[in-house]
Amino acid sequence: MQSLLFLIVTLAILIVVHEFGHFWVARRCGVKVLKFSVGFGKPLWSRFGRDGTEYIVTAIPLGGYVKMLDEREGEVAEEDLDKAFNRKPLGSRVAIVAAGPIANLLFAVLAYWFIFVLGIPGLRPVIGDIKPNSPAAYAQLVSGDEIKAVNGRDTLTWSSTYKALARVAETGGVADIIVNAGGSNIHRQLNIDKYDFSSTTSVSLLQHIGLTPIRVPFTPIIGTVVQGKAAEKSGLIVGDLIVAVDEQPIQNWLQFVERVQASPNKLLTVTVERNGQNKRLLLTPLPENNVGKIGAGVDSSKTEVAAELQTVERYGWGEAVGKAFYETWAFSVSTLKSLAGMVTGEVSSKNIGGPITIAQYASASADRGLISFISFLAMVSISLGLLNLLPIPILDGGHLFLYLVEWLRGAPLSEEVQFQSQKVGIILLLMLMFLAFFNDLTRLFG
Repeated sequence: MQSLLFLIVTLAILIVVHEFGHFWVARRCGVKVLKFSVGFGKPLWSRFGRDGTEYIVTAIPLGGYVKMLDEREGEVAEEDLDKAFNRKPLGSRVAIVAAGPIANLLFAVLAYWFIFVLGIPGLRPVIGDIKPNSPAAYAQLVSGDEIKAVNGRDTLTWSSTYKALARVAETGGVADIIVNAGGSNIHRQLNIDKYDFSSTTSVSLLQHIGLTPIRVPFTPIIGTVVQGKAAEKSGLIVGDLIVAVDEQPIQNWLQFVERVQASPNKLLTVTVERNGQNKRLLLTPLPENNVGKIGAGVDSSKTEVAAELQTVERYGWGEAVGKAFYETWAFSVSTLKSLAGMVTGEVSSKNIGGPITIAQYASASADRGLISFISFLAMVSISLGLLNLLPIPILDGGHLFLYLVEWLRGAPLSEEVQFQSQKVGIILLLMLMFLAFFNDLTRLFG
């Protein structure tokens, strides 16, 4: 139920943002808007505004639409012909259609700006261990070094460091790293081979590079439980203290993670302390990328981390704007590369997720706090905006492609051609939705 609630909240926010983009620009271009709907299906609530637009909330929150006055969809009074969408010049129509995806991208910028101004708490990127004969070792990185910047971008936390390294690893290349070693900033050149984020290998990106963060012995207290995953099915709940696994004592969270990861499809007896009493649960980690996963996270607030390892990534209002645009741009490029990889077969289509996946991630991100949930909203908003820009008939990108053809030809395509292209678009969209649902169910039920 919690996942469903956060799915509705997530979709409602992003749909309103998207449709408001169309609505706002349409009004500025002099187009009469008849309906502004959030969702499809039977209306649950509706009212007419002073502007004459009917505002609607419907039962199925998986989309929305802005219905504009258009001669192709019904008779238009002569006095309103100048307010019809189809009578507007090509530039106005392009602006109206493109406004939805652009609104989603601008929302992501605003979300990231808010996050950077508020501040992102995290651990300083201090290196723990270096694997011999690895890229990190060849770059002369050593234990205790703190990574200060990657390719000219400051890396104040391990989270920002990972993102910066991941952007290089997507295609492979050299990362110019600044590390603080013994109080001095030193440049290092780190060669990173291309890393396949969708592969079935159990090697993480940092392991691929050959380094590990300095270890913090978090108290093994459950902080988040993902609905439908192994942790929830076993009976684990937030607040449980992991005492032992198969009668072997667990001293910290890392020990528990390592035991889970090494036990895909193996039945484990987990002893937890709950309300002052010990309780035994049966837990079977599910295989994911060849390692065991249970869908649970640690409550780091229950561990007193050394002050010298803690930091907050925070920027002033003005500097945060540039950071927000860069974060939006970087995630957009990464998303487009993934989409291109799916077309060429380099990236598995199993990465496509539907409503169930979104619901699970929405709930999990909300459990981790406001910053995590807003970051999740930003990423989904970018994905939604870019998806709508794909040149698939019926999507905004499909309409923009038809407008490009109209500009090149000097005249629009016939209504019959446009109608047939929309039928093709509907089929493609249904196929994409089927694949997303299939992947969701596969992840849920194995």
